[in-house]
Amino acid sequence: MTMGAAPSPRAIAQAAAAAELQHWRLRTLLVLLRAAVAREGALEPLLGRHAALRDTLDAAADAGLADLTLDDAIERLDQRAQGAPAGPLSRLRDALGLDADGLGCFVAAALAADDPRLAAFVDELHGRAGRPTRATLALAFGAVAGSAALQRLRGAGALLEGEQDPGLAVPAALWELAGGLPPDAGRWQHWPREALMPLPALILPAALRARLEAPPAPATWLLRGSPGSGRRTLAGALARAAGRGLVAAVDAPALASLGAAAALLDAAPLLSFEPAPGEAIAWTPPPGLPAPCFLRLPRHGGLTFDGPAPRRIDLEPPDADERRRHWALAWPGRAVDAALVGWRLPRGRLHRAAQAVPPDTPDALAAVAEEIGALGRHALDSIARRVSAAGADEPLALGGAAGEEFEALVARCRHRDRLAGHLPAAQAAACGVRALFKGPSGTGKTLAARHLAARLARPLYRVDLAATVSKYIGETERNLERVFDAAESLDIVLLLDEGDALLAGRTGVQSSTDRYANLETNYLLQRLEAYAGVLVVTTNAADRIDPAFARRLDVTVEFALPDAATRLALWASHLGAGHAVGAEALERIARRCAIAGGQIRNAALHAALLAIDRDRALDEALLLQALEREYRKAGQQCPSLRD
Repeated sequence: MTMGAAPSPRAIAQAAAAAELQHWRLRTLLVLLRAAVAREGALEPLLGRHAALRDTLDAAADAGLADLTLDDAIERLDQRAQGAPAGPLSRLRDALGLDADGLGCFVAAALAADDPRLAAFVDELHGRAGRPTRATLALAFGAVAGSAALQRLRGAGALLEGEQDPGLAVPAALWELAGGLPPDAGRWQHWPREALMPLPALILPAALRARLEAPPAPATWLLRGSPGSGRRTLAGALARAAGRGLVAAVDAPALASLGAAAALLDAAPLLSFEPAPGEAIAWTPPPGLPAPCFLRLPRHGGLTFDGPAPRRIDLEPPDADERRRHWALAWPGRAVDAALVGWRLPRGRLHRAAQAVPPDTPDALAAVAEEIGALGRHALDSIARRVSAAGADEPLALGGAAGEEFEALVARCRHRDRLAGHLPAAQAAACGVRALFKGPSGTGKTLAARHLAARLARPLYRVDLAATVSKYIGETERNLERVFDAAESLDIVLLLDEGDALLAGRTGVQSSTDRYANLETNYLLQRLEAYAGVLVVTTNAADRIDPAFARRLDVTVEFALPDAATRLALWASHLGAGHAVGAEALERIARRCAIAGGQIRNAALHAALLAIDRDRALDEALLLQALEREYRKAGQQCPSLRD
């Protein structure tokens, strides 16, 4: 004879929860029946009107309560419940401090939804459309017990009561949890205890681990960090250490009943808050919120609430040694390239990139860069745009002091980690690199930013100022914080083109508009100083930038108009090898036309367009025509270019 497979722990738990629910359903129906009999004066008329009540008495007989009065049967059920294993309903009762009648209020509110045949019976007990009212609960469970239980249940989101409709109801998603069913993924994110990482397995700095393990364990944890810093993973490990799973709400209605759901699931609740920079959100913990409770916040903003102070944990970005250990964990058995370790990714982002890129990928660095670029498009959607890195056919003509400063900038970006280690006192400033590219339009500032991204093998994103700056108070800061947070957590190069529009000097306060504009400036000053990524600001009006911003910039590269030799090299690069412009003519043009590199590119493009349109080679005449057009666009007179 073949034996069947043993039931899984989940199946055993669901069966136990279903049995517990049947127990409390029977007890609640007997309590309601007792109240109805006391009002009716006899049992038989009730049984005649409501066939479902006969099923209740049959269930009581099957439970060994056939020869008992209603009072004795209820007392016998209460005795059995005292020795029964704790299930979802027992955990809800304990979390909210309810007695048996208090939990009965919760069950009574779901009876008719569970069995529509009971709707008419509930309505006879002052119910409304099959749902009990406050009068129903007072009649069945007593005015004091019913009122106290109702207050706790409503506060925890376990009972719903409309303003116009006095009927009480249990959220359907909670009732499913009470019966042992898995949570609705559209409302709850649930991680069972066995699916969470154990705390000793987490790769964490020694100082942080000591804070996590310091007694006594708090009832509330405040976890701060940037996106992908590992706050959820840490909350799960701490919840597992406390013997619980973890649950988070997906939508607002689910958030209102998160405490009740956490109790039913034997899980610790995880709540996420997104305050604006400088904002403090006031939060009132719902009744019966199980401990431990985890509050997830970004690095900015604050949270105020009544209760014992939480233990605050700041998840700072991992250093190079910790990143190396994370890569080794994600790609066991493979040597980790130093360039990969150089990506200053937070823990969560690092593991997501490692999962998306197989460890045997030939060019792992390029694959990780592509994955980070995809994450950036998602995180920066609508407020920043991806800019392609410069290619080999796009030379950067920088010489003299500008070229030296640009190379110093590249070295500063490449060695941020090592620089921080050599200068511990300046570590905060050394981690972030803020550069200013200033000079006339068309001198190659944006191209230089693209070359910087290519040299660092990092994606480049340009901030969309039109989508970032808002007329509504606080929205500009919120949008900029989203940009800076995402850029730091992805270790991308951020380009603030024409940045003088944001970094302009503060003004005298003549109106509320001036005051709020200065608040934006103050926020930017503080945020730039704390910025840990690579930021490039370009401007052709450097005199408009507030000196306070200039002091916070690490490298300044001044872009001047190219000299004749540089212009000749630019013409040769942009025209390519297939043109028919003579070397002498091209040299003459480079010597006489003192224009910017961007204008050279535009003229070369227009000359190529004319050649294609006229089906002929790009010759001197077409190039001169394109040059004259470029001068007209600038409102200038083209110099004489013919001998």
